Amino acid sequence: MAQFKEENEIKIFILYLLDKIGYPLDYPSIGSIMMQDGLVNFFDFAQCFFALVDAGHIREIVRDPSGEKETKEKDTTTAGDDKKENSPAEIGAKLDDFAEEYEPDATVLYEVTDTGRQVAQALSGNLMVTVREKSYRSALRHLSFAKKGAYVDHSYRPDGDGYLVTCSIKDKKGVIMDLTVRADSDYQLQRMLSNYSERPEVVFRGVVALLSGDVNYLFEDS
Repeated sequence: MAQFKEENEIKIFILYLLDKIGYPLDYPSIGSIMMQDGLVNFFDFAQCFFALVDAGHIREIVRDPSGEKETKEKDTTTAGDDKKENSPAEIGAKLDDFAEEYEPDATVLYEVTDTGRQVAQALSGNLMVTVREKSYRSALRHLSFAKKGAYVDHSYRPDGDGYLVTCSIKDKKGVIMDLTVRADSDYQLQRMLSNYSERPEVVFRGVVALLSGDVNYLFEDS
């Protein structure tokens, strides 16, 4: 799928996924979810995300070390400001402001406001169904591993007339899976990368089942 280039498409995409997820997340997690399928690049995401915060479609929630919660909503931009674009320097400055304004142990989370939710529900139909479903599945998969502190990755490199595909899952304790297999064609390579990206947990469970003999019927002679 091609990347979103239109600002409104990216904003709708951000609001749609945050609304579907349904609970506050920190900025790095949101960025990872939005960019993991390659539909949005980092600069476009950051620019549109902060614009949504400034417009009051996404709110900040600040949790301090004592457990108290304070919600901060940005003022809605004026009519003359809604077309203003943030430069990379301005985006970086906003991130610096977050670091200076809040205590080191505080956690800044973000969630969709009622206004942002209405926009997401009204306009999400403009996104292709396949894009919405795939991205939501990827978000759930990412959050599932994120809750475990796990990191999913894959890579490949040419090897003769084929490719070596490496799929890995790691958490805070170390390696969960580190698998390298050969793809004999471009088509097989793309199928492996696509299936693993969409279903890493399924791939992991399948490998464990095969190695532990839970699906021994696959080894029976035909």
